[in-house]
Amino acid sequence: MDELLGDDGLPVSGVVSQLDWRDDETLSAQIHAMARRQRHQAAYLALRRVQAPLLGIAMPEDWGVDPAAVDSLLRSGEARLDGEINGELQQAITELCDAPLFESEIEPEFGESFQLEAINGWLMLGEALGEMSEIQTSRVIYLARELADYLDKYMENSLVVVEGEESRERYLAGADERFRSYGLGYFGTRNLDIESTCREAILTVPENEDLLTSVAGRQLPGLCDEYSNQLLSALRAFPTD
Repeated sequence: MDELLGDDGLPVSGVVSQLDWRDDETLSAQIHAMARRQRHQAAYLALRRVQAPLLGIAMPEDWGVDPAAVDSLLRSGEARLDGEINGELQQAITELCDAPLFESEIEPEFGESFQLEAINGWLMLGEALGEMSEIQTSRVIYLARELADYLDKYMENSLVVVEGEESRERYLAGADERFRSYGLGYFGTRNLDIESTCREAILTVPENEDLLTSVAGRQLPGLCDEYSNQLLSALRAFPTD
């Protein structure tokens, strides 16, 4: 799978590594404070924030990806959030990896690059189950941050007008200073905002409760989905060949 490139031709990982939010010790400490189950929950919600492109943008036919395989991946990934080995999720990942996509060199269009990175995030999560170390968890969470920042930069350097600019500007003007201080655009700032909300809920819910149905956590999927759909809407604004 080709590496995601920024609008200047550099790998996304190289572009974002200089940003303060990537090396922020406070954010790293919050991940450090989590137990395995909590790290899995944080990683899952990060992937949920980038899942809309998997559902709302048709993948190229030559990728050979069965939509049912994607649906199975997302359903099995939501079913258990305990950080332990998940046979159903592993099976869904195996079936997805049988697609020709994984044996070919791909030059993705802009929206397709988000699909590839979202899939890559699920592969990383699958490999992490049973361990869910701080590093493994951070990689998945950083993926959502990187994609958000990548989209902001792409929009900034593009002549394409993405609907909702005034709304995005209003959000940035009123956003908490702790998120605005990173100097990111709308999607980067909003992602950090939601990530923080998710993390606070995760650390609040007792281990014997289901996060997604708990009082503190039941709003999290909808919050992540709203953001993810905004991301999808922005991606759809850019023309495809």
